[in-house]
Amino acid sequence: MSQNHQVSVDARDARRVGVVDDQREFTVSALRSYLNAYPDIVIVAAAESVTELLSVTNDVDLVVLDLLLGDGSTPYDNVSALQEQGIESLLFTSGEEAELVRMGARAGARGMVKKSDPPEIVVAAIRAAAYGESVVSTDLAMVLDADPDFAPTLSPRLQRVLALYASGESEKDIAEIMELSPHTVKAYLVKVRSAYAAVGHENMSRSELTRAARLGGFARRPWYRPRWRL
Repeated sequence: MSQNHQVSVDARDARRVGVVDDQREFTVSALRSYLNAYPDIVIVAAAESVTELLSVTNDVDLVVLDLLLGDGSTPYDNVSALQEQGIESLLFTSGEEAELVRMGARAGARGMVKKSDPPEIVVAAIRAAAYGESVVSTDLAMVLDADPDFAPTLSPRLQRVLALYASGESEKDIAEIMELSPHTVKAYLVKVRSAYAAVGHENMSRSELTRAARLGGFARRPWYRPRWRL
């Protein structure tokens, strides 16, 4: 018989999670049952709006955020308000309009998970976002692929350069993998940055390009195969 083995975690090291949802009691109950085996993730607050949550506490690492709230707020405003407090957000959706997802992503949400996803997928998304990782599901990548703010027009070669760069490869390594000169790789990265600048994202750092590649789905293209590191 299999058993759940919980890891002992100091409460001070646990990631603190807030929930903002019109049906907060139901949502919190479900999420707590999902997270029961993960003592490093603790739901500490819940509210029906971001304003209400922040009036109670801003001492959370992540907010699981419903897209459609009764107060009429937009995902962009809510994610932005949380970011001003240094709080990450994970969009929690029932399958609303794609534009609402894009609003949250534009404001800097860590990613998206559907309420209908299996518990293990929801848990994985919450844990990843709580630890500062981007959560890029196939659904999110498809939504953002249609958004020029995150998916500027890039040739397949530029997409691959960006994917390799986002995976941590150096310009020299990219040149070796793609059988190009380092000078050509550098020129391609200039073109990538120019493409993002054309849709309003200027002077992007490496970390910003990495996030854009993941949100835009470029790092998940079927032709991308990161090499084995020995």
